[in-house]
Amino acid sequence: MVRLRLLVATGLVSLALIAPTPVLAGAGPPPNEVCVPGTIWEDLASGVKYICIYDEIYGGSRWELLENGRQQGREEQPFRSTAYGCLDLFAAISGEGGGGADAIVRTYRWPCTHQWDRVTQPAGELRSRVVIQRYSSGRWATCRDSGYAYNTSTAYGWLVGIDMGVGADCGSGTYRAAGFGGFFQGGGWHTGGVFAPSLWVP
Repeated sequence: MVRLRLLVATGLVSLALIAPTPVLAGAGPPPNEVCVPGTIWEDLASGVKYICIYDEIYGGSRWELLENGRQQGREEQPFRSTAYGCLDLFAAISGEGGGGADAIVRTYRWPCTHQWDRVTQPAGELRSRVVIQRYSSGRWATCRDSGYAYNTSTAYGWLVGIDMGVGADCGSGTYRAAGFGGFFQGGGWHTGGVFAPSLWVP
C-alpha cells in the first residue's frame, strides 16, 4: 500500500494517511494533497520527500523534491510540441533505509510553462515507469523495474514507485532512478525518459 505522511515544516504537527492504492499502480501525481507552502510530504514506501514552495514563475504553489545527500531527483520535458503539448517527467531516488524511487509524468498544453497549462488524459492514455539501476563493473544494470502503470481514471499526471525496504535489493552500491513515461495524443504515444543523479545506497 502507498503510505503517505504530511509534515508541517513550521511546526510539530504531523498527519498520517494511508491510501488504498498499490505502490506500482500509482495514485496520481504526488503529492495528491493541497500544496500549502512550507509543508513537507513523504512517500513512506520509498522515502522520497517533497516540499511545497511558492513559485512566481510557475504561477502559484507547487511540490518540489526535497533534495539532500540521501535523495536526488531531476525533472525535464523530454517531449515538447506546439501541436500535442508537452510531457513533463520527474524521477527521484532515495537512499533512506534500503532506498526507493518514484517517477511522475504530467501533461501540459502548449506553451507548457504554467500550472494552468495542465491538460488531462483519459484513462489508459497516460503511463509512467521507474527503473532502479545499480552501477557495477563499469556499467548501469537494472535492479528493479516497475513496468508501465497506466492511469485508471482521467488525470493530468501519474505516479509509479518502488520500495526496496530496509536494504538495497541488489546490495549496497551506487544507484540511480530512470523514469519513463508518455501520453497518447493524435493517434500515437509521445514518450521520453529522465535519469535522476546517482547516490550511494547502503
